[in-house]
Amino acid sequence: MLLLLAAFAPRPSVSASTLTLSPAFAGQDAGSPALTGQAAAPTLSLQFAETSYYLKDIDFVSAAVGWAVGHPHWDQARKASAGTIVKTTDGGLTWTPQSVPVVETLRNVDFIDSSNGWAVGENGTILHTADGGDHWTQQPAGVTDEFRGVAFVNTSQGWATSFRVTHYDDSGDPDDWRGRIWHTADGGQTWRSQSLPANAGLLNRITFIDAQHGWTVGIKATGADPDHPEHAGVVYRTTDGGQTWQELYSPGPNITLNGVEWTDSNHGWVVGFPNLSNMTGGFVFHTADGGQTWQRQTPGGFFSPLWDVQFIDANRGYVVGFNYISAWGPPVYRTLDGGATWQAIRMELHEADGLFGVAVSEDRAIAVGDHDYLVRSARPWDSYGPSCLDGACLFTQTYLNTHYVFHDVAFTDEVNGWAVGAQQNVPEVWGQVILRTTDGGATWSRNHELWPLDATIFNHFRLNSVFFVDARNGWAVGSAVVVAGGPTEYHGGIWRTTDGGQTWHEQGLELYNQRSLEFFDVQFLDEQHGWVLLASYLTSSNIFLAHTVDGGEHWQLVDTGVAGPLAVGFADPFGGVVFTDTQHGLAFGGLSRVAMTHDGGATWTEPVVSCGGPNPCRWALYAGAFRDSQAGWLAGEGAWPTADGGATWRHQDMPLRGRTQAIEFLDAQRGWLVTDRGEMAYTNTGGARWRQMEANAGVALRGLDFVNTRQGWFVGDSGVILHYAGERLPVTDEALLPFVKR
Repeated sequence: MLLLLAAFAPRPSVSASTLTLSPAFAGQDAGSPALTGQAAAPTLSLQFAETSYYLKDIDFVSAAVGWAVGHPHWDQARKASAGTIVKTTDGGLTWTPQSVPVVETLRNVDFIDSSNGWAVGENGTILHTADGGDHWTQQPAGVTDEFRGVAFVNTSQGWATSFRVTHYDDSGDPDDWRGRIWHTADGGQTWRSQSLPANAGLLNRITFIDAQHGWTVGIKATGADPDHPEHAGVVYRTTDGGQTWQELYSPGPNITLNGVEWTDSNHGWVVGFPNLSNMTGGFVFHTADGGQTWQRQTPGGFFSPLWDVQFIDANRGYVVGFNYISAWGPPVYRTLDGGATWQAIRMELHEADGLFGVAVSEDRAIAVGDHDYLVRSARPWDSYGPSCLDGACLFTQTYLNTHYVFHDVAFTDEVNGWAVGAQQNVPEVWGQVILRTTDGGATWSRNHELWPLDATIFNHFRLNSVFFVDARNGWAVGSAVVVAGGPTEYHGGIWRTTDGGQTWHEQGLELYNQRSLEFFDVQFLDEQHGWVLLASYLTSSNIFLAHTVDGGEHWQLVDTGVAGPLAVGFADPFGGVVFTDTQHGLAFGGLSRVAMTHDGGATWTEPVVSCGGPNPCRWALYAGAFRDSQAGWLAGEGAWPTADGGATWRHQDMPLRGRTQAIEFLDAQRGWLVTDRGEMAYTNTGGARWRQMEANAGVALRGLDFVNTRQGWFVGDSGVILHYAGERLPVTDEALLPFVKR
């Protein structure tokens, strides 16, 4: 089967920077990256989200000074979306955001000195600075084309590439484009279109070595049928400053060229990727005679699309790209012989991050990409031996901002609340985090953190659940394993506060006994009596809990005797614990595993969890809640209501695309739930029918908490914290969606 790879690189999928907010949401500007869709009567607002730069290009004017551009990002200080241009003055060690006058994706940046630069992007965007980026101004292009490339040779002479969509396929996706090249002779005050072959399609980057000689790459139309466009990769050249452009080279059909680099009039490289999965071989093409002949070089392929290329002379260069399924990180290749041979350079730390821009010099190589992923080397051309596997020692990897995933949230009243989860500054390394608010979420501050002692993938700390019994007493649970040159230490799984979350102290060390544990959920009935659900590599595969009767000063392991291995390690937290009083409770998780007690945990039974067929139910359970002592819900890949205190559970489908991650009932009739597809739904019929909010968070939502029918919070990936501030629970009966029996 042939697979088609789009001409556009994948847009970020799990980031607040990619979301759009409907103006219907009060308190937010129309460009804020918070929510998608239209709001019903209630008000939703984005109170917190991580700042994350999805960077598309990078340019340096010296070893120290450079800029990078990309997708709009969330500005937490302003609580609004902002355009992304960041600057470094120390060779890429630190970066500072600059003020950008538009909220558009920027695709390419070019500086000719430390003061003068241009950035181009979507919706006809051309930006210019004359003071190193302290101030950026928009230059008129007079079109709404998407600009992909820009190149200047001095403060006056510059060129830019753009395209507009001319055709859409049956699915509504663009499949044909008309490319244009623009020229300015006055530093961008005016831009004029230059002559191109009529079949020029989607044009990407452009480069000039002087005011006369330039090249651009992309695709051209080759088919005659306008309803089924066909394309081939193409290189265009000018030798007269763009007065005329001619096709110089085409590597063939179903190839998209994106990056272009020339070191002089003879030596050039273009890079790209195939659009069909059966195409093999590399996708770097090189000429040493000005384009008369071309050689295909090895890097790249269908699963490793190449996006940018840069050389410092005719021999030494780097190419980068993206591969979201690779175990070894994004494709990074270097050559020391003009591309006759290429070495794959391994990125040691990564989390499915692509690279879209690279800048190299004698003593520096820096590439940027998804999720403000930055890789950097201060010795990019050094030789290396067997101890440096695939050149991994040459580069460091980091993120420019702190990233978050929140798993749970708890409020004790309308102003005091806590969000718990994980944070990271380095790929594959996560630390525990608690954020606290004392003003209803208007501001959030870091209240607790626990980081690994060394940067290895075995140190993945997080908090999964938080629970408060009153304004001062609360618990947060999760996982932490410390490895630092000595025996493995297991701790950080249970934290207690007695001062309203100002300070946290550790509990439950006696539970580990040199075993790695992860605590999935916590519930206390009062200040003394509490339960946590846990999982580990125990000798028994039963469902285990821990119980305390003295506020957590002492904990005792409880083996329910019910078989039910739960997810551990890097998997999503599965399951929870729900007690309606000191005697009646249940623990659940994994693939439809449930243990129930009617005597305070002395004995446990396994109730029937039905999926409507003869075979055992094996659907994932994430969340549970009871409306009263008899009526409750389990949810995950569907829903299981009970009306007899949990003795029997009957599976029903949910009218939602995602898997329910959290569910809460405010009273016998009103409740809320959230899913890993960013959906929010509520019921005012005790769960008989649910209404889905038309708004969507755009990222996975994992926790929720309501203090009354007017005030609630939702938390999830990318550090998203949403606030619901409706006058009452919305009611529109005709829009309520019924469950469908399986």
